[in-house]
Amino acid sequence: MKAKSTKLLILKNLRSNARKSFTDISRATKIPVTTVFDNYHKFLNKKVITRHTSLIDFKQLGYYYRSFLFINARCKSELLSFLCEHRNVNSISRISTYDYFIDTVFPGLKEFHFFLDEVRDFGLMKLEVHEVIEHIKKEEFFCY
Repeated sequence: MKAKSTKLLILKNLRSNARKSFTDISRATKIPVTTVFDNYHKFLNKKVITRHTSLIDFKQLGYYYRSFLFINARCKSELLSFLCEHRNVNSISRISTYDYFIDTVFPGLKEFHFFLDEVRDFGLMKLEVHEVIEHIKKEEFFCY
């Protein structure tokens, strides 16, 4: 059990701050730096850690409109290709009640409506749009 708790402790430290050095993680957890280093590379090789990314305040970059879309479509594969290539689509998930759950980020409402017009061309059977008013908790699962 100790090996598992050691790995979880290392992962939680990386999850809370992926830029934290192995030395800092070692000091904070009392785990030898070589163990931290070895486990980190095992996580990469086993694809437990799939990538490192930064959380961004999109408003600071001029993207003031964010919405979540729930979509059922007739042309699923064509729509998915379009969504995967669209620069304003932040993430796409396949979900149970709908075909897709899409997180979008746009400079404003006008650009979002142009996007919706394009999406409607894929034979939508059902579309729900939910505007994000405020992010309250963001990417904190498996952190401290």
